[in-house]
Amino acid sequence: MFEKKTANVFGRSCIAVTGLGEYDLCDTMECGQCFRYERIESECTAEYRIPVGGVIIEVGQRERGELLFFNMTDEAFEGVARGFFSLDTDLSEVKADILRHTDSEWLKSAAQCAGGIAILKQDPWEALVSFIISQNNNIPRIRKIVREICAEYGVNIYLQNGGGEKCPLSVIDGTPCEEKCKKCGRCYTFPTAEQILEKPEGLLPSKPGFRYGYILAAADAVATGRVNLEKIAAARSYTHTVECLKQIKGVGDKVASCVALFGFANLEAFPIDVWMKRAIDTYFDGRLDPATLGRYAGIAQQYIFHYIRNIENG
Repeated sequence: MFEKKTANVFGRSCIAVTGLGEYDLCDTMECGQCFRYERIESECTAEYRIPVGGVIIEVGQRERGELLFFNMTDEAFEGVARGFFSLDTDLSEVKADILRHTDSEWLKSAAQCAGGIAILKQDPWEALVSFIISQNNNIPRIRKIVREICAEYGVNIYLQNGGGEKCPLSVIDGTPCEEKCKKCGRCYTFPTAEQILEKPEGLLPSKPGFRYGYILAAADAVATGRVNLEKIAAARSYTHTVECLKQIKGVGDKVASCVALFGFANLEAFPIDVWMKRAIDTYFDGRLDPATLGRYAGIAQQYIFHYIRNIENG
């Protein structure tokens, strides 16, 4: 169980959370599971701003196992940050469970390097659209498309909460205003399915390409209730989640598995992309049944992804 207290760190008031084991903020934010974070320069080892619902979270870390939530109320911490950052998950137990389910020395090494990765509990609708956009795409471009879609449809959280005379991200010059912020898009809420259906042409300036039709198909399925995200979440079943999501045009196994893992917390989900295929071929002799990795197979997948992308490739 983590410990929480009000503190003053680097002259800034914050909610300091400790006792999180190996929790690594950088590895968690930049492992490819979310696309709306912004890393900012500070005295912390790592610090990020990320819009979650109607809140902009400012979170930093000085060392593993500690998170510092700046300018945050207890209400926002309990109602948003605690769940989003999976603070009640015992990462040491997760890693131990994965290690009990494998005899692969390579995977054991990956777990030792990436054991600080937590699965963020993202909004299912945002995860669905984001991973539809991720198809045949790279992370910088995914982030750009998502940012522009949010600016087109969403509400500026920073300005709505009073704003200030200076851009919190130092991205725009002068006093932030709607006109300037629209060109940035980093502080906006994510659009609803209904908003997209009301103005589908609003997607086009972001240049989503062939994904345009898939986003509209997803918006229609969700807005009409044909695919009920709340009922899917309540079922808490990976198989059921994937079956339901694949009813949407353009959503195949990989996208459905990503949304199951990152949007519905189906932690046994094991998305297989080109990175995973190469890792399985190279380090598991082409044979790896994700089911053998147990209930945290999805986190094991993140260990593998982190290790092959960052450690072995320098």
